[in-house]
Amino acid sequence: MREEEQGPGSRALRHKMTYTQTELVSAALADPDRAPMRLHEIVSEEIRVFRSSPRYRELLEADAYYRNRSDVQRKAGNGPGRSNVRLEHPIYKKLVDQKARYLLSRPWAVETEDRAYGQALEEIFDAGFRHTVKALGRDAVKSGVAWLQPYIGPAGRLEFLRLPAHEVVPLWRDAGRSELDGFLRVYPQTVYAGREARRVERAEYWSGDGLRRFLCADGSGRFRPDGEPEPHFTLGGRGYNWSRVPLVWLRYNEEELPLCRYVRDLIDDYNWQTSVTADALRDVAKFVYILKNYGGADLDEFVRDLRQCLAVKVEGDGGVDKLQTDLDVSAVLAFLERERRDLFDFASAVDTRDPDLGSASGTALGFRYMDLDADCADLADELQAAFRRLKPFLDTWLQATGRGNFSGAAFRVDFNMDMPVNESEVIANVNASRELLSPRTLLANHPWVADVERELREREEVNL
Repeated sequence: MREEEQGPGSRALRHKMTYTQTELVSAALADPDRAPMRLHEIVSEEIRVFRSSPRYRELLEADAYYRNRSDVQRKAGNGPGRSNVRLEHPIYKKLVDQKARYLLSRPWAVETEDRAYGQALEEIFDAGFRHTVKALGRDAVKSGVAWLQPYIGPAGRLEFLRLPAHEVVPLWRDAGRSELDGFLRVYPQTVYAGREARRVERAEYWSGDGLRRFLCADGSGRFRPDGEPEPHFTLGGRGYNWSRVPLVWLRYNEEELPLCRYVRDLIDDYNWQTSVTADALRDVAKFVYILKNYGGADLDEFVRDLRQCLAVKVEGDGGVDKLQTDLDVSAVLAFLERERRDLFDFASAVDTRDPDLGSASGTALGFRYMDLDADCADLADELQAAFRRLKPFLDTWLQATGRGNFSGAAFRVDFNMDMPVNESEVIANVNASRELLSPRTLLANHPWVADVERELREREEVNL
């Protein structure tokens, strides 16, 4: 390529010593031969940096704790013949699942002023999608951030894929992490060469211009191009790209920190203390025997005679006495109970094992659930933002399939949190608000209504 034919970005980069991520990728796509790095080199380096980062280790750690594998697995024994118990308690899974169930176990409703838009969205937001959203919320709490990729499936339908957080390398356009230039997905795959199974790694680079695939077959971490560039999806035999990078994110908090960051040390100590106590209970002898002028050869013979004959040989004025050992673990149990309370307190969760919870009044229940409710309300706000980021893909799909152009319409999602309530009080409050609120709002807050849209349709049929 002659100098005058080069893109302005390529000419400028030739004289620079430092480059931004966006500049490197743009140059690699515009003029690979003159760019500081080729695209497959950028992909390899970004993946290497990501996998060597504290963030990546924290993602793997959070996933391990959710799968009930904590730091207690590194506990070593005290010597030959001694117990080495490693007790795991699925505390992290319980905390994460409690938040996801509290916010997303009950059906949520779609609110929009455009009735046709609402009906089209209800068709997309079917039972499968709602299950995906619940799992996405769980992923966000567990890992700090969750990723959802819209795509067109083999049947030509709009579908959604949850991507594990440790497989996604986001390439942000701004420091506020509000817009993506693209993203990398890296994942292992088992392939077969004849009868031999081999493990390879694949990487995908998604940008606004389409998809590029890469392959690392030798475990070196150096990825090579794998095939030609592809569009985001094909429909009717033609390739298309979305108007933006096809990835939606859901943050648990602004810092994208997993819940594990706040409770990890408490979980480790809880597991460690119970494991050490179990070791002590297993290893301590119930009785300690005191032998005087024992007539046998050694202690092994003494134990054998005691078990088989229920008698022991002694000489002269010999005899056998015993001391009973008592192990008091009450202090340990009290300490563990305090740690358990701290775990639920610092995780903004509710300990359902609390003996006073079942008899608490409606007001008292509200106080008990206050932290959980506030934490899940923040997550609900993040979910609203995720739905707004999903909207352009929904609108594009509906327009492409002839359902209409809804780009100017808006919608929001109303979540129905699953707090234990006094149903009689709630129903009385709903009835008292008939003159103030719309039927949709009243039904959304009624404890007996599972599906607001279906209830509205059935009411219309009855009134016809």
